[in-house]
Amino acid sequence: MRTIFTVLVAALANTVAASPAVPRQASNYVGYLISTFSDVNPKVQFHLSNGNSASSFKFLNGGNAVLASTVGSKAVRDIFLATNTARSEYYLLATDLDVKASGFSWDVATRKGSRGIVIWKSSNLVDWSESVLRTVELDTAGMVWAPSAVWDDETSQYYLFWASRQYSASDTNHTGSATPDAIRYAVTRDFVTFSEPRDYMAPANTPLIDQEFQYLGTPGAFTRFYKNETTSQISQEITSDGLFGTWTHVGDHIATTSQREGPASFADNVTPGLYHLFLDDYTQYIPYETTDIRSAGSWKQSSTSGFPTGLKHGSVTPLSQKEYDALAAAYPA
Repeated sequence: MRTIFTVLVAALANTVAASPAVPRQASNYVGYLISTFSDVNPKVQFHLSNGNSASSFKFLNGGNAVLASTVGSKAVRDIFLATNTARSEYYLLATDLDVKASGFSWDVATRKGSRGIVIWKSSNLVDWSESVLRTVELDTAGMVWAPSAVWDDETSQYYLFWASRQYSASDTNHTGSATPDAIRYAVTRDFVTFSEPRDYMAPANTPLIDQEFQYLGTPGAFTRFYKNETTSQISQEITSDGLFGTWTHVGDHIATTSQREGPASFADNVTPGLYHLFLDDYTQYIPYETTDIRSAGSWKQSSTSGFPTGLKHGSVTPLSQKEYDALAAAYPA
């Protein structure tokens, strides 16, 4: 496994920078899907945009969740929808965590939390498999939070990312001190088997969680957002040479007035150069937008007219007409 993993990482680190990804700002997209949850109902919820509006959405399935976890804690948070370029498969990924469980505490959750992610699979966004819980972390990990994934065309694999902290191998009960929260990753073809987990972003003195990438329309160009747990603010970095290339800090404190977490970024389907960003204020999402994503201080809070309330840390997916119609028909608002 270790030898195979080393070969894969070397290949992926080189090919992601050169892979011809499909820009999200494409004329064949007709709307957006928010995959999310709420604190009062920790299950998968879908919100479908009204056409290509990035601020007006309808709560699908009559305002009810579309999927509930039957594994682990039987509650999910931090929903992420992953797919490949061909749109031939879809995976819903989620943190396995029930903050309403008896005796819950954040300290226990970071020491003895789930080391796996809850996963559903579909070929059409409508018919979903049963939920499964896949372990992705080592025994030394205290938890696995906020999974997200990036598809790579060149190798036909996904990069899977999450946040965790590590305890000493001798501290089997995780009662001592741990490393700061770090962004970790593995590669997978099927979300059934995974390579050995490794550090992706692990600064010595700064705990990081809630990472998400935004593809910027040209090969190797990405921006990434993540939460600095020390400041409880969202930072942004940018690169032009792939996920494992050189990253440049763009700016902290995208929201300067209060704390934020759970970034969900997406490109506008209609207006080139316009990007949207949803940030969780610990109660619900607040929308932001920019026409200059490469510059610090460019994010401004956008209109909340028609914006749904209560939804939290999730992801936003642009939809083709076929996908949009299938969701609207299967889960009427």
